[in-house]
Amino acid sequence: MIVHPSLASANPLQYGSELSALADAHIGSLHLDIEDSSFINNITFGLKTVQAVARQTHLPLSFHLMISRPQTWLSALAAYKPAWVFVHAETLEYPSETLADIRHLGAKAGLAFNPATPVEAYDYLAPHLDALMVMTSEPDGRGQAFIPAMCRKVSVARALFPDAECWADGGITLSAASLLANAGAQHVVIGRALFSSEDYHATLSRFAAL
Repeated sequence: MIVHPSLASANPLQYGSELSALADAHIGSLHLDIEDSSFINNITFGLKTVQAVARQTHLPLSFHLMISRPQTWLSALAAYKPAWVFVHAETLEYPSETLADIRHLGAKAGLAFNPATPVEAYDYLAPHLDALMVMTSEPDGRGQAFIPAMCRKVSVARALFPDAECWADGGITLSAASLLANAGAQHVVIGRALFSSEDYHATLSRFAAL
């Protein structure tokens, strides 16, 4: 399992020390959730924070644009040489165009799906996708609890998009990650499970061993 810590779950007053703690960690990327309240009811951070993070870390960066108009961010992100950029299927009228724009940045293009969104209707995008993200929780005010039924969706996604990297994101604990690994997920985004732990490296090792 390839693990991607989500900085949005870290203490915002300690971002510098959190980045230092992860500097030599064996992770797939540092994951940055961009939320501006236009798509979900939350705000994370803007370009100044992204710039400061990119300046301090050598880790690859993955971006999850949970915003209603993700295209407006793409040119701004180019300067930070993103390794992955995920946009939400629910926000795109013509997904293939946006995925092509992401690839033009030199990043891997990913499509994210909220729990209620079926993946089957998007199978025509298989040649245009480098990665697919199954959201395994909802921003529902109940602590973004993991939804076990999303394991079935991961299995469907792996069958429909065999050449795309399969990610899962949302309320993922170690036990949830084990279920997702069995379903075929190759990457997990973790937040609270990491940043609330006492030993980051030990926690990451337990996830990576799945």
